[in-house]
Amino acid sequence: MPIDMDRYYTPERVAISALERANLPFSPITCADSTCGSGRLLDAANAVFGSVRSIGIDRDEDAISHLRLRRPDWFLSVGDLLHNDTVEVLPKRSCVDLLVLNPPFSHGNKKAVDIVFAGKSMKGSIAMAHLLRSFELFQPKLGAIIIAPESLLYSETDQVARQTLESDYQFQKIADLSRCTFSGASVQASVVQISPGRHCPSQQEIRHGDAVIQATIVRGSLSVHLNISSVHGAPFLHSTDIRKVVFTGSTRDLSNTTVVAKGRTKGWVILIPRVGLPDASIVKALKLETMTQLSDCVIALSFSNKASALKAERRIHSRWTEFRGLYRGTGARYVTISRLSFWLSTVAIATVA
Repeated sequence: MPIDMDRYYTPERVAISALERANLPFSPITCADSTCGSGRLLDAANAVFGSVRSIGIDRDEDAISHLRLRRPDWFLSVGDLLHNDTVEVLPKRSCVDLLVLNPPFSHGNKKAVDIVFAGKSMKGSIAMAHLLRSFELFQPKLGAIIIAPESLLYSETDQVARQTLESDYQFQKIADLSRCTFSGASVQASVVQISPGRHCPSQQEIRHGDAVIQATIVRGSLSVHLNISSVHGAPFLHSTDIRKVVFTGSTRDLSNTTVVAKGRTKGWVILIPRVGLPDASIVKALKLETMTQLSDCVIALSFSNKASALKAERRIHSRWTEFRGLYRGTGARYVTISRLSFWLSTVAIATVA
């Protein structure tokens, strides 16, 4: 069976633009790309920073062969960082100033792979695995400029790995790329700068002085294909039903389910779709009169009373652009419980699961 080499190379204009956006204290002298492919990111480094010492590694022998002909002065090796114990590169790897990297995005049949970094075992995406291995191998003085799936910044899959790297580095997204950036692939990608230094909360991450509202996060768990409809049972609320329930104020028109699963709620709530960009008109405080079963694509913020629910609604809408920005993802946009909880704390809504 042929190996998927994940050949989605960075367009030249994107590579140059990505490096031009970097905020560096000094120009790098040596740059490395551990999945260099056609060499466009290293070409861009030479164009943007002047002539730099260039180190390239790729598992594609043909790609490295072509690069050796085109760039005989570069230090090039064939290798796969995730499967080779050693990779032949410069003898002194500590001389690398900056990583320029567009790691593989494709997961294949695996959602996550095993990663060992800084003596710690964890799971993460294939892109994160390449990123951490590259940091381990080269220990770049200035960090890295990477073109990565947007999920690397936000997903629960990469959360532990991200937090581990953030003990010594800080992540900053410096550009979003359109879905048609890579020919033959439709993905949401970002240009990210990873710089030495611990993460410091931004102004918008600091809780303001308003009284804290207490809320419980209820995440639905019942998939549509596992639902058993019946005239009896609890109303079953899917994300496509949120608009109807908000506008009518009732769950009477919903189908019922006899399946009892996690994610049931009643009383004053704000219903939030987990997947897809939310519409402001449906993120509203309302009262569920009967115990309602949430589908796995619905999250509810549950409040003890009407006043708290209405205050929470106003706070969310007062920073609506930020709220919509919580929905991220390389493919479909989605929000995670941890991302939602953290953001809610910035508008003085304290949550428990």
